[in-house]
Amino acid sequence: MATATYVTPPTDNRKLLAPVWHTLVLVLFVFATAYLQTHFSARLENSPSGNRVGLYLFSMCFEFILLGYVWFLGVRQSGVKFGDIIGGKWTRVADFWRDVGVAILFWLVVIVFLLLASRVMGVNTHAQKALQLLMPRSTLEMVMWVVLSVSAGFCEEFVFRGYLQRQFFAFSGSTAVAILGQAIVFGAAHGYQGVKGMITITMYGALFGILAVMRKSLRPGMIQHAMQDSSAGIAMSLLAKYRPDQLSLFF
Repeated sequence: MATATYVTPPTDNRKLLAPVWHTLVLVLFVFATAYLQTHFSARLENSPSGNRVGLYLFSMCFEFILLGYVWFLGVRQSGVKFGDIIGGKWTRVADFWRDVGVAILFWLVVIVFLLLASRVMGVNTHAQKALQLLMPRSTLEMVMWVVLSVSAGFCEEFVFRGYLQRQFFAFSGSTAVAILGQAIVFGAAHGYQGVKGMITITMYGALFGILAVMRKSLRPGMIQHAMQDSSAGIAMSLLAKYRPDQLSLFF
């Protein structure tokens, strides 16, 4: 059995992955981006849909810029290996399928959570308009959407659950504070979905943080994140085409 690498280190090893200023710059950048997303969300919602491939490519570049900033200007300088942040190892086929199974079980938990959140907070019109604009239509857009979903699953889990969660743990010494801290920043990063969306995604991010701590690995979260985003986009596209009256299931 392969020994997993801890994503959240034990309390006697609160080593920073990067200087405090590095984390502060990242957090301020995310909040600034969230403000701009919220400020210009109405313009986005009212803009013509057109071809979304360019928008998907821009989003992927943004994800990898965040990843590059975290890795090249932060974590790499501390001597920590890339794989140590991700945690876990796949030395056998069974290890891979184990993480896939965990991801699927976690997916069921997420579905229940999202349904409950929708019941409590009601319809999120901001998210509804934004996601209807972003969802793929053509075959090419569906392929690009899947590529975007995979890149988001990898980059966002590394940045938020890998880097930020471990940094917040180093600052506070508390796993709960670390999970909550990265979840708040993660929720803010989705400002285009409005206040309700940010609250929901903050709680969603906390679930990912808990999963990372429990599994001592980012791999199941990366798998689930990519699968959920991919399937949600394709399902919305198909519903919009064949059953538009059922789109409210996603909000």
